[in-house]
Amino acid sequence: MHTCAGYNDVKRDRSVGLMKSSFWTRLPITILGIPAVIYVLNTGGIIFAGFVSLVIFLCLYEFYGFKRNNGFHPNYLIGMVMALIICFFYIEYPQPHLANIIAGFTFLIILSLFMELFSGKSDPIDNISITFGGVVYIAILLGTMIALRNWDALNGSRFTMSMIFSVWICDSCAYVFGMLWGKKKLIERVSPKKTVVGFVGGIVGSFVSFYLMNMNGFIQYDLSLVNIIILTIIVGVCGQLGDFVESMFKRDAGVKDSGKLLLGHGGVLDRFDSLIFTSPLVFIFVSYL
Repeated sequence: MHTCAGYNDVKRDRSVGLMKSSFWTRLPITILGIPAVIYVLNTGGIIFAGFVSLVIFLCLYEFYGFKRNNGFHPNYLIGMVMALIICFFYIEYPQPHLANIIAGFTFLIILSLFMELFSGKSDPIDNISITFGGVVYIAILLGTMIALRNWDALNGSRFTMSMIFSVWICDSCAYVFGMLWGKKKLIERVSPKKTVVGFVGGIVGSFVSFYLMNMNGFIQYDLSLVNIIILTIIVGVCGQLGDFVESMFKRDAGVKDSGKLLLGHGGVLDRFDSLIFTSPLVFIFVSYL
């Protein structure tokens, strides 16, 4: 009994040490990043749309990098231009010019096929699939943050900011709970460090954050308990599973982080993987309010 207790104490001390080390590594980006994100969220409009577009380009670049490591050749240029068209589509919400969007996509799809035809590269089907798959996974899904922010501007609400705050709290709770008390792994073959306790802690953190923001009028939209539970599922469950999806892609590519741009935080895709899933789902949710 004493041996077991001593082992648990050592393990907990080691976890606390790792948390402290990770904290100091991530601190510079956190100090600069959080105020910057809050500023563009408050500003909205073209400033926020430009920020999200930049994030999408960086995430797409990192995603294509996964497959280049595996010997494939996605078309960066076509992917980036498609992502730009999608961003313009969301910027124009709720009155997008669908004809222009369809025409642009049709042209780029045909152009990408012709470029692949004359490139002489191997694995053309994989190259084209990866190019289009990255656009769907990142640009179409994450780009909904622009439309969600436009919805907030039209309705005087703060769903975009509340969603991002809740994702931050969810990630922090999942990390702390998992490091301190997590034992049983959730999906070990994809993400060996993620635990059941951490997953549950993230859900609890998400619920508490939405409940408190709604109770204090921060969201500026009166939500019922059912609404809060739905948002909790979107952020606490789907958002964390989105993290697992990105881990699956990284494991397939044989890399630990999507990049090194954000120092201890990894790559841009590592920081926005949860929002790739929460943004479109929250946007669908508010569209039915």
